[in-house]
Amino acid sequence: MNTNVLPIAGQPGAAGGGTGGRQSVRLFLAVPMLMLGLGLGLASGGAQAQFQNRTATNCTNPNPQEIQPWTVTNPLTSSTAIGTILMERRFALETSFTFGSIPLVDAHELVTGAHWTLGFGPPVGADGLAPTNIDGIGFKWEALSSDGVTRTLRKELDPLAVEKMDVLYNPNQSTSIGATIASYKQYLVLTKDPNALPAGEIKVTSVAGGLQVKIYAADFLKSVGVSLGSTFQVPTLGLGCRQSITYDSTGIVGIGGGPPPPILNRCDVVANQIIPVDLGSIPIDRFKRLNDTSPPKHFEIALSNCAANARPTISFRDKAMPPNADKTVLRLSAPGGQSLAQGFGIIMTREDGSRERISYGDPGAARKYEMTLDKLGRTAKLPLSAQYIRTGGDAEVKAGYAGGSAEFTFTFP
Repeated sequence: MNTNVLPIAGQPGAAGGGTGGRQSVRLFLAVPMLMLGLGLGLASGGAQAQFQNRTATNCTNPNPQEIQPWTVTNPLTSSTAIGTILMERRFALETSFTFGSIPLVDAHELVTGAHWTLGFGPPVGADGLAPTNIDGIGFKWEALSSDGVTRTLRKELDPLAVEKMDVLYNPNQSTSIGATIASYKQYLVLTKDPNALPAGEIKVTSVAGGLQVKIYAADFLKSVGVSLGSTFQVPTLGLGCRQSITYDSTGIVGIGGGPPPPILNRCDVVANQIIPVDLGSIPIDRFKRLNDTSPPKHFEIALSNCAANARPTISFRDKAMPPNADKTVLRLSAPGGQSLAQGFGIIMTREDGSRERISYGDPGAARKYEMTLDKLGRTAKLPLSAQYIRTGGDAEVKAGYAGGSAEFTFTFP
């Protein structure tokens, strides 16, 4: 929705205006040293003593968290460049686990990995873009790792490490349950000329058939050295968890409550656009009877670079406070120090063949008028005319400044 202003000015009868490997000996020696450290009140030794190395076991399937709705990043118009992100959303997947029951010498970590799986569906581009059910709209999945690096999921044999955490257990805590969270972003990206997109509603409901994304949670010895951004093989031995979940072509886009909404077809809109219309200076004796009008002044409101399926509408609001009781007549206004004309108003009429007078109202409640779309020129227009109209009786008519202003708002259904 974009809002603009249409000032209309003039006056009848007057002038117009406009960590490491096993070290048993060292550990044995460290015990009395640690106890001595505690006795001496060494804070750092005490903080370390409360945590124990454990394994992460019994990992659960990830639970979607912090789901943000799909939002428009860039509008789709006929001039939108290939590679432009149209929509995006952010969410997190939380994996719960149980701390192993036995304290360990060696440190463990829980690694989260993800990838488009090989052997399923069409290719995924080197840029991580996967085709969708809409020819010309691609889908991209990124991980927002805790080291501050954004990592794109690609079609690979092994998963990409996107998050990890040390498995440290506090024996003083009341629960043996822990959790790790990985944050992600998904995008809808334009992959072809917008004018070549299919007709009708553009709604992504799935990635191309057969494509899968697999998310893993695996317990590793920290000495293995799995680093964020590297690929890894899921261990097959050990007591730690080795959990995975597969999202299919529809599940990928429907995580946390359904697919994205339709992509809006829009036009380029100049925000805060002002279109001046000068109705001129009209002698008051030209308006002999009620509803007499001045000659119409023609103008149009236009939008450019409209997407092929754009269906813009426009609504109007009288900026005068309070507005006129007759919703088809603009109330007059005048700058400070100017005498305001009495017994007159301003009307606007559609010049697209209907000759219908424009009705004004508050945004959301005002009538919406469809604009005419020129598919060849990719423009949308609403031709209009404006003119004065006499609204008062003989005793009410008075010359003076006769300005008016209408605010117009575009909507793209």
